[in-house]
Amino acid sequence: MNYNEVLQIMDAHLLPSVLELYGLEGYEIQLIPPHEGGRNVVYAFEKEGADAKILRIAFLPDRSRDDFLAEVEYIRYLFEHGGSVSNVISSRNGNLLEEITHNQHPFFICLFEKARGKMLAENHYRYREGVPISEYYYNCGKVLGKLHQLSKEYTPVHRRHHFFDKFNAEYIDKLIPDS
Repeated sequence: MNYNEVLQIMDAHLLPSVLELYGLEGYEIQLIPPHEGGRNVVYAFEKEGADAKILRIAFLPDRSRDDFLAEVEYIRYLFEHGGSVSNVISSRNGNLLEEITHNQHPFFICLFEKARGKMLAENHYRYREGVPISEYYYNCGKVLGKLHQLSKEYTPVHRRHHFFDKFNAEYIDKLIPDS
């Protein structure tokens, strides 16, 4: 299944269910264009008087439900412990992750608060007017240090696979020819 097929399925079948699952009725919906190598379909939701939200739909078969659940549980943990991350919003069913199956294909759906601020590209790759770029690097270091500290204290409920479980020497030998 490719990106364009997922868009068609979303528009024709899944979006009404997703809107109801997350209480997004009345929001303006905007598809966020994918970047090269993107793995998800992403929508922005905005509504006057409400916080903006970002919806992610994962459709590729290379990750399991537990992988996604481990990810959103970790993000929630970081948020609840002061990490500078966008919070995961639970569905009306109380779930951080929803799975919807269409024609025997699972779609993993989660909703996030939209991060505040601007991307560097939106500000012509300047951090802030009159502020040296060294402050940007300092602030990034503080944020990463805090996330690292929190990560060391985290005990997962669901575990993602370890990187080397999938990308081990045997697997890589199959991918790369001897030549």
